[in-house]
Amino acid sequence: MNNFFLEASLLICLLGAVISSLTKSQEKIRFITIYSSFISALCAIAAYLLFKSLHQGFITLSEFTAPLPALASLLYFVVLLCTPRTKFIGTDKPFPSSLLLVSQALSLLICSSSSNSTLFILLALEPLIPLIDLLRRGERIRIFLIHWIPAWLIAMALAFASHLSDEATGILITILVVIRMGLFPGHAWLVYLTEKCSFTIALLFITPITPTLILLTNNQLLHNTHASLYLSWLAIASIFYFAGLTLVQRSLRNFFTYLCLALSAMVTLGVCSHEPLEITAAYSLRNSLWIALTGMAIIVRALEARHGGLSLFQNHGFYESTPMLGIAFLACGLGCVGFPGTSAFISFEMLADEIIPSSPFFGIVIVFSEALISISLLMVYFKLFCGRKIEWSNIFKVRLREMIALCIIIFLIFGLRFLPLSDISTTHHTLEKIASLHPH
Repeated sequence: MNNFFLEASLLICLLGAVISSLTKSQEKIRFITIYSSFISALCAIAAYLLFKSLHQGFITLSEFTAPLPALASLLYFVVLLCTPRTKFIGTDKPFPSSLLLVSQALSLLICSSSSNSTLFILLALEPLIPLIDLLRRGERIRIFLIHWIPAWLIAMALAFASHLSDEATGILITILVVIRMGLFPGHAWLVYLTEKCSFTIALLFITPITPTLILLTNNQLLHNTHASLYLSWLAIASIFYFAGLTLVQRSLRNFFTYLCLALSAMVTLGVCSHEPLEITAAYSLRNSLWIALTGMAIIVRALEARHGGLSLFQNHGFYESTPMLGIAFLACGLGCVGFPGTSAFISFEMLADEIIPSSPFFGIVIVFSEALISISLLMVYFKLFCGRKIEWSNIFKVRLREMIALCIIIFLIFGLRFLPLSDISTTHHTLEKIASLHPH
């Protein structure tokens, strides 16, 4: 039954994308997009709640992947729900409604896929969504293609070539993960994407699912070929580099980009490990950070929709007009750094406790980088919501849809750990079973 609901969720997204692309009225497109995403999210949540045991088929669900489709669909719906009406109607650049629904369907496929080859194919299809949007907006795509043409070739080689040696496979996966995760030095295209692409597509693309699943699936191979060691060093360098860059950004959107890159690199470091507890912590941390970063992105977009591009050179004093955004910013910031009480707290603690005994240097860099990120979040909060007192018009007030979306995000930040299948013990038990069933 849960597979039926998950397949229905996928088909609803695709059907909604087709109907919205054929519809001329922008108001109807907005209605179709939001409600298609909403019904799809309901079906995915039903599949999660009705999950009992492993189900094989066109879509595969296990204890390990059961929470992911529901979480992905819910975040897509939340982002679309709080998208301003002016983004859909009356803009020079049309809102990518059908692309977002296709992207949601693709995320559902990625979250419920267990085949290694399928993951590589889906990873190659993922960047087509932002690429199409860049072309629709008339932006240059050179920097995007410089990174993704070799990535596409590597993904296709890994998906269809069966004669590759383990060493070659490890090297190719390392290059692919560096590009897709935006690890240093393969991060320039993600910074360009958040500046030039539709921010709605960018924020749902910049927190990746596929690379972490690929790293988990190929963990033993990467460990045997020492590719995981190279990825770990690239990840630790990226964490420190991007955490430092968050302190010196003067554009709110660029700050958000480097915050995502730093936290994604931290997840990569944990997933590259061969220790079950460290992998469990990284996987759980990825889900928690996914929620917190989505909430942070909603706040960034809400502020930019009201005031345009925001500079961090000066204090803006937005708290008087939009106190809900200020409260949500603090809540999402606490979720990003694993403050006690948030769903990421236990994951951060487990990751640090597992890394420090085996590699004190890595542990020191993680703790120091987390401190830098915490300082930068406080600095940005003061710049945005404190300082001069300005009386803004009522048009800047938080709308009901934004209030609902932010309340859902805050609830997940502080309550995700209480969901049964997302519990750390369940994740650890499932990872141990996967390791015993797939030793290579």
